Amino acid sequence: MIDFFFDIDGTLLPFGRPVPESASYAIRHLRALGHRAFIATGRSVREVGDDIYSLGFDGGVFAGGAVAYIGGRKIHERLFSQDESDAVISFCRERGYSILVQTDEGTYMSQETFDLWSSLLQEKAGISVSLSGIAISPSFPPDARISKFLYISPDGRIDEIRSSLGPRFSVIDNTVGLPADLMGEVVLSSISKLTGIEAIERESQERSFVVAVGDGANDAEMIEAADLGIAMGNASQGLKNAADYVSSDVCHDGILNAVLYSIDYYIRN
Repeated sequence: MIDFFFDIDGTLLPFGRPVPESASYAIRHLRALGHRAFIATGRSVREVGDDIYSLGFDGGVFAGGAVAYIGGRKIHERLFSQDESDAVISFCRERGYSILVQTDEGTYMSQETFDLWSSLLQEKAGISVSLSGIAISPSFPPDARISKFLYISPDGRIDEIRSSLGPRFSVIDNTVGLPADLMGEVVLSSISKLTGIEAIERESQERSFVVAVGDGANDAEMIEAADLGIAMGNASQGLKNAADYVSSDVCHDGILNAVLYSIDYYIRN
């Protein structure tokens, strides 16, 4: 049996646009053959819409690996402690970065941050914010269970974030529609999508052949560790170099070609 793990933005679909029909067909096809399909995304559970869940996934890795589910059962969770959260929030506020706070219940941001993110997405990518689970609020609940932070630096001060927060956390290039010099993620240093995949595989009754498909910086660990790591045609060159196979891009049957190649490879080997 093959366990497929698919990134969402830039992989299953172009950010801000619908899932291509060929990708929908590919998911249905692999599951009809008895294989399993999982999401492996930087989004939280609430940020994944019904248009994606309705494709019929067996579970997923969320928040870049901080949370993992099989079916509706949570099997893995690694959240920011209060001290860790305070360190990120204090740094961003002191230096004027806008922040988004991701939890299972929603992603919290101020109206000012939402407006900035929306305007940058429209200016740089010509798209609108289309995520579920966004909570516009001047603050987030004091008992929020935080899985990840995102930051916006419209003046491109990314090196400052990496040098200041990098020793304690992982500072990852943006995966939600904007160039990496404008927006990115702060995650716990021990967490990646591979962490969630490993948790799911530990719960499995039998050893599965793991296929990971992605396009961005936060896909690197799972692409390198999978039995078959596949980069989309629109992936960064670094990820393509690390992959076992490079598919076509997200708008040109990339998922379908990745699935067909994987099944053929599995049968032949």
